[in-house]
Amino acid sequence: MTEPNFDKAIPAAETTRRRGISAVWLLPLFAVILGGWLAYKHFNEAGVSIVVTFTTGEGVQAGTTEVRYKGIKVGNVNELHVQPDLQSVAAHITLTREAEAALKEDTQFWLVKPELSLAGVQGLDTLVSGNYIALRPGTSSRTKHVFKALNEPPPPEPAQGDLEIQLIAPDVGSLHAGSPIHYRKLRVGEIVDYQLSADRNRVVFKAHINAEYADLVNQQSRFWNSSGVAISGDLNSIEINTDSLASIILGGLSFDTPPGTAPGELAQSDDVFTIYSNYSEANTGIEIDIEFETAEGLKANHTEIRYKGLTAGKIIKLDMKPDYSAVTATASINPLAPILLNESTEFWLATPKISLSQISGLSTLLTGSHIEMDFAGNTPSGKRAFTALKEPPAPKKNEEGLYLTLMADKLDGLTRDSAIHYRDITIGKVVDFHLNENREQVNIDILIFPKYQDLITHHAHFYQNSGVEFSASLEGVQVNTGSLSSILSGGINVYLANIDNDAEMVAPDTRFTLLPSIDDAIDRGPMINIHFANGSGLKTGAAIKYLGVEIGKIEDIQLNHPAQGVTALASIAPEARELIVKDSTFWRVKPSISLDKIANLGTLIFGEYIAFEPGEESDLGYEFNGRDKPPEDYLSDSGLTLTLQAPSLASIKKGRSVFYREIPIGQVTGFELDPSAQHINIYVYIEPYYAPLIKSNTVFWNATGIAFDFGWLKGASLRTGSAQSLLAGGIALATPDLPGDTVTDGSVFKLHDVPEEGWKDWQPEIPLKIEEPQ
Repeated sequence: MTEPNFDKAIPAAETTRRRGISAVWLLPLFAVILGGWLAYKHFNEAGVSIVVTFTTGEGVQAGTTEVRYKGIKVGNVNELHVQPDLQSVAAHITLTREAEAALKEDTQFWLVKPELSLAGVQGLDTLVSGNYIALRPGTSSRTKHVFKALNEPPPPEPAQGDLEIQLIAPDVGSLHAGSPIHYRKLRVGEIVDYQLSADRNRVVFKAHINAEYADLVNQQSRFWNSSGVAISGDLNSIEINTDSLASIILGGLSFDTPPGTAPGELAQSDDVFTIYSNYSEANTGIEIDIEFETAEGLKANHTEIRYKGLTAGKIIKLDMKPDYSAVTATASINPLAPILLNESTEFWLATPKISLSQISGLSTLLTGSHIEMDFAGNTPSGKRAFTALKEPPAPKKNEEGLYLTLMADKLDGLTRDSAIHYRDITIGKVVDFHLNENREQVNIDILIFPKYQDLITHHAHFYQNSGVEFSASLEGVQVNTGSLSSILSGGINVYLANIDNDAEMVAPDTRFTLLPSIDDAIDRGPMINIHFANGSGLKTGAAIKYLGVEIGKIEDIQLNHPAQGVTALASIAPEARELIVKDSTFWRVKPSISLDKIANLGTLIFGEYIAFEPGEESDLGYEFNGRDKPPEDYLSDSGLTLTLQAPSLASIKKGRSVFYREIPIGQVTGFELDPSAQHINIYVYIEPYYAPLIKSNTVFWNATGIAFDFGWLKGASLRTGSAQSLLAGGIALATPDLPGDTVTDGSVFKLHDVPEEGWKDWQPEIPLKIEEPQ
């Protein structure tokens, strides 16, 4: 048997040497890296240790009490130790590394615990989770690790858009942190803090307005204390004002912008506002000074200032002037009323007045005196000092209606607000009265109510109806009285002489004469206005004449300010009413003296007058433009033209007057040499009214100058004409007792040098009349 060869069957083992680090060494390396990472992680995540001291450790527990920021846990209280001075407790707290950035000098800590108060429930979540310490990061640049906890929670941090403002009051009152702020009784914010001002004289409140309501606060906003119940009143009324129940219990503020005030710019953070004690004072605030002669009837914090019945302010303080001459009342005026304060603003004390002629201000017996104010314009001037009037000013003509002026010799019992009646219906009132410019008459301003102003035409006559009138005759005694109100306060009645529905209503400010009785009103004609370029020579009472007969007179003369000229208000006699038509002519008759003419010399003695010539229209007129001279065709209408023949002209000149019984009835219109050259033809015009005086046997003579006759047997005689003919020359005439026939235009008469004996004694009866209008 062959033995196996084991050397060839089993190969020999080969050994290979390897170089490098053994894997065994990786484990220690991994352990080093892991340890480093764990060390880094421990160092990086290790908390920050701080100390917060509290006045007491109540509610704080080591190992349990958390530190939270915005509701998230950022740390824990580790230990509690009493401070060595035994005045406080130190809480050793570990905060997360993320909270380290909040640790500044002004960082705040405080204990949050459940609180139940009238303002509400706070920290309700602590009932489940327990008390915790709240953190509010600071903004300082310096880091700090030891802090003192606040005793009370700080004011809440404003959110984006929230408004933080300051409110100033003389004391805290019922306000405190958490007191609500309302706008129209909707809660829009709250008081978050308060403290004394730097001067220690006031309290400064920090107020928080929620962002959604921040635009409600502007520079014109007024804040007032709406806490509790405010009761005010007097014998006339009692006023009770309350806000919400929360405000009554907690105290609170309200604010608004005064009605009628344009809102100012929106309020900015830290703007300062004043807290008023109540709503009424919140609507005042502009302080002014009013000087009174005496403080009688005035009371600080009670006497109101009113404008047209609405309260515009109140007196808040009374002081005597340093020289004791008067009293200065400091008033607070509603901020919505700066327009009321300008150079025209007037103040006066309204007090009750009771007399037989007037009862006014009766309500002040119950409510007390108050101050009335009035103003003009609409631009405030910033004026803040005023002097009160001693009596109410004249009422302004700002009511609707027709304003007229009545002229009277005296006031005779009339007062402001005296009634004006028509058929016992009150149609107007007296507004005011004052003396006219020359202080000879009383001008009474009246108002006719709009409903009745169409009654007042130029045919209206106003007469006094005050008191009691007596009239007596053989038939008996008649007593006329007005109404009781007219007896007490005076009254005016209106008499319509001619009720014409088509009559034109008078213009505003038309003047009328106030007549003393209804009899005078019945006998009165219409009133007309005559406008002249100037008032030279015109006088009240001057006559208006037609053909030498007085048909009216001037009642008043007034400047046409601001227009030029003057206006004469004239009354026309009733019988001449129909003559005053729209195209009638009025002119002034005044003396004219020159080398070749002397005319109207009688006006030097009796005064100027207004001459009148009717027009041809049928419509009556009431407004006319007066002339300084008669119309050129005045002498050619319907008068009588005559020719007088004389041997010489003597002193006869054009314009000389023709007299009948020393009354001017015509004038010389011209003269010429007769074609035969034997005499002078003198042409005269006789006014229509006097034309019937001229008869076929009428005689004419030269009435110029002085005639002296002397004889040894008959003695001496001196003959003169009238004063006017003596000075200016003229022609006189006479008609026998048995008048002749009526003459026509162009009739010729002889002009005698002197009158014969007996001519001046003739007294014929010749009727004169005015032709009736067609």
